[in-house]
Parts: sequence; structure tokens; C-alpha cells
Amino acid sequence: MEKTHYAHPTGLALGLTSGILYTLCAAAVKLWPAQTVSFFSGWFHGIDLMRIFDPTLLTFSVFFKGLVSVLVVAYLSGALYGWLYNTCVSHCKRKGWI
Repeated sequence: MEKTHYAHPTGLALGLTSGILYTLCAAAVKLWPAQTVSFFSGWFHGIDLMRIFDPTLLTFSVFFKGLVSVLVVAYLSGALYGWLYNTCVSHCKRKGWI
């Protein structure tokens, strides 16, 4: 059974997933700032994010701008992935590789 990654639904799914994760992350930063920043320092190879973290900068306006930008970038990334996936599958079929 062949799977197709249609660009729009793939982009939408990635955008929504990223938006949910972004919202959960913002909630974690608001509820447990030190622990959350410490956790993510591990993702950045030990960079001490606490040195640049300012909890007063996490306002609703900052959250909303960040959420919108994450949704847009993730949607475009997912749509590009879906288009590239389908293009690669078509190419491989023409070459007889699949």
C-alpha cells in the first residue's frame, strides 16, 4: 500500500503539532522556569540558558507572536516535506527503483 504525503495536510499536521508543543513549553516555563530552562540547556549541549533567561519577558504578546511564527514555519516545513516526498516517490517510480 502506497503512502502519499499531501503537502497541505502534512503541513497542517506539523504546524498543529508544533503549536501544541510550543504552548506546552511556554506553560512549563511559566510554571517551572528554572527546571524547564535547565532541561533545555541539555538540548543545547550544556549552554547555560539561565544566564540569558528573563522570565519577565514571557508575556502573552511574546507568547502569541512566537506561537504564530512557529505555526507558520512548521506548516511551510511540513508542506515542503510533503511536496518533496511526493516528488521523490514519483522520480523513483519513473526510474523503476520502487
